[in-house]
Amino acid sequence: MNRIWRTNLLRRAAILPLVAILLLVMLLAACGNDEQPANQAPANQAGGEPVVQAVQGGQAVAGNTGAQATGTDAGGAAEQQAPTPTATPEPAGRIVLWHSWGSGDGDALASILSGFQAKYPQVTVDTLFVADTDLPKAYADAVLAGTGPDLVLAPTWWLSDFVDLGVVQPLDMSVDQATVDQYWPAAVDNLRWNGQLYGLPTDFELVSLFVNTALAPNGAPATTADMLAQAQAAPTQGAGLYNSLYHLFWGLPAYGARLFDDSGAVVLDQGGDAAGYLAWLRQMGQTPGSYVDTDYGMLLDRFKKGEFAYFVDGPWAIADLSAALGTNLAVASLPAGPSGPAQPWLHADGVMLNPRTAPEQQRLALLFAEYLTSAESGSALASQAKRLPANRNAVIGDNPLLQGFMNQAANAQAMSNRPEMEQVWGYAGDMVVKVVDGNADPAATVAETAALINEANGK
Repeated sequence: MNRIWRTNLLRRAAILPLVAILLLVMLLAACGNDEQPANQAPANQAGGEPVVQAVQGGQAVAGNTGAQATGTDAGGAAEQQAPTPTATPEPAGRIVLWHSWGSGDGDALASILSGFQAKYPQVTVDTLFVADTDLPKAYADAVLAGTGPDLVLAPTWWLSDFVDLGVVQPLDMSVDQATVDQYWPAAVDNLRWNGQLYGLPTDFELVSLFVNTALAPNGAPATTADMLAQAQAAPTQGAGLYNSLYHLFWGLPAYGARLFDDSGAVVLDQGGDAAGYLAWLRQMGQTPGSYVDTDYGMLLDRFKKGEFAYFVDGPWAIADLSAALGTNLAVASLPAGPSGPAQPWLHADGVMLNPRTAPEQQRLALLFAEYLTSAESGSALASQAKRLPANRNAVIGDNPLLQGFMNQAANAQAMSNRPEMEQVWGYAGDMVVKVVDGNADPAATVAETAALINEANGK
């Protein structure tokens, strides 16, 4: 016990000098409190208090920092000065956009560019119009040559070729989910390929049901059975159905059928009732006052003349039909089938980025792409170009016809951009003709068509 006591005493004796030294250092430090702290921001050149550029909502705001206390007593100075924030630099630079929007579309684009310029005055956007027949090759060739624009505005059916050539930039790591959620799901899905996002949608098209309200006393049919019943009740309550896969696809999912499986093989004959849909089309085509026909011009003309109440077509026909039918023209959702709502194909225009430009150029290009696809820009597209904005938050004004198409977009599928589609178009059109005009067996024709397409595609 004595040895332990002596050891502790020695330890205490060794510590005492250290304590004295520390006390002396603290006293000396206290005497220097009248000096300016070393980390104090220097006064500005005008002799006033130092000014800090604080960022609020993206704008630099001047703030006086000289009288702020940080955890001191009532009369003391700040023990430690907060570091000076750095203002976010304004985006600046020049980018180039290639597009094929003319006429009213071009006017809307000019309005959008003006709005962007007002918001980002240090960013210049140069545009070049290229005819849509020339744009895909011109853009791809330019990018592969190491030149070309920063962005291209293009329909999404070019996407698969662009991806294969490596001339569009993947955006999954650059665009957050909140931005993606602004768009109609089918519209943004148009810009995905193999699970990756390659652009942002500006606007979209799809078919819906035009209605001549003067000939539809009971309103638009809710189901395909209702449409057939109305047509059989009176020729003027019939329908014009254009025989193209794009115009007629809506009925396949309404009858539970799928076009492709995940491998790109056509599975129209596997599950669902594609044959039942074809049988319904034949019934419609055999009903007086209704037509299922490959002559689009004939169908459009008959509807404008008031020969039948319903016509399946897209927003591109609004101006022509409005001139003919005036206030009697309306747009309703397509009729549902036995398996659920009609789901027409939706295809979008989108803005895509050149992957071979410098990172700073890509950041500026994405900034413009997000503005071009914003709700504000979508409202301009609706009001000036009568386009359907892909941004769900866009205001389309008091246009009930556009609103009808927007309502249909809630039930739509992204139009397939698979390369296998090249073989589908012709065969699918022939399938309908064989059943409607040739009285071929619907089920056998569906199976035959699926086999022909898969053989052509090597599936």
